[in-house]
Amino acid sequence: MKRYNVEGSWPALVTPFTEKDEVNHDVLRRLVNFHAENRSTGVLLMGSTGEAILLSKDEREKIIDTVIDEASGKVPVMVGVAAVSTRDTLENARYAKAAGADCGLVVQPPYIKPTQDALYHYFKDVADAVDMPLVIYNNPERCGVNVEPETIARLARHPNIVAIKEAGPNPYGVMRTVELTRGEFNVLCCDCAFYALIPVVMSSGGKGTSNVTGSLCPREIAKISKPWENYEDAVTMREYLYRYLPLIRMMYSETNPVPLKWALNQVGANVGRPRKPLLELSEANRRTMLQTMERLGIMAEDSYQREYFARK
Repeated sequence: MKRYNVEGSWPALVTPFTEKDEVNHDVLRRLVNFHAENRSTGVLLMGSTGEAILLSKDEREKIIDTVIDEASGKVPVMVGVAAVSTRDTLENARYAKAAGADCGLVVQPPYIKPTQDALYHYFKDVADAVDMPLVIYNNPERCGVNVEPETIARLARHPNIVAIKEAGPNPYGVMRTVELTRGEFNVLCCDCAFYALIPVVMSSGGKGTSNVTGSLCPREIAKISKPWENYEDAVTMREYLYRYLPLIRMMYSETNPVPLKWALNQVGANVGRPRKPLLELSEANRRTMLQTMERLGIMAEDSYQREYFARK
């Protein structure tokens, strides 16, 4: 069976809330179509950008149903399915598969700091039990433990484990993963400017990004995330990466998705506030974010972002 090819730009969707702190499904549908129209390869939901840990089980399932229904035939959907326990992760993965998700994203369990052997069995147990393409999500800063390249290489042999999303401050770890898997395993990364993973991943034969900034600038991040086939791809990636680096940096100026939600609201996306205990973007970072967006033309009346969200 051919592996599902996860590559390109997979922006993480925010969870839009109403003034009453309820999930805004109408806005959620608009976000899906925004990406379908603006060159995102796929969309990710139920990640940290989607405030998944702050959602109830019922909210999570309704969001999955809404996004997959709206995305059908337009854009693939990757669903975050991880939980602290293997049992709950399996339940989430089975729900995502039954709902029609194209693939699942599994981060290491937070807080409990499992050993590498325990991590291996955690991912393997999910891949054994649920027959759907799965992406390992290595996020050591949020979860407290790193999935080491040697563990990733063991898991890469499983037919249901199709890619790794790296999201930690360890460019060498990316290189070691590529080395151990002989470049035959799809490697993606987050777009955090402070980790500096994008140049390492793409120049090592990586397949793209699962990102935050693409939620606001999908066309541009798609260019950064295109796998290299020739010299022009490398030049284009470098050009767009350094042009948008100030914006990428601002997206991580406070806890994700606080800066992204504020930025989306400035172009009329109406995604609401983050859910408490997260607070809205600070005044100082609002000023810098707005200046950055203005310099890049995002706040112009004819920007594709403002034109899209101005539609009735």
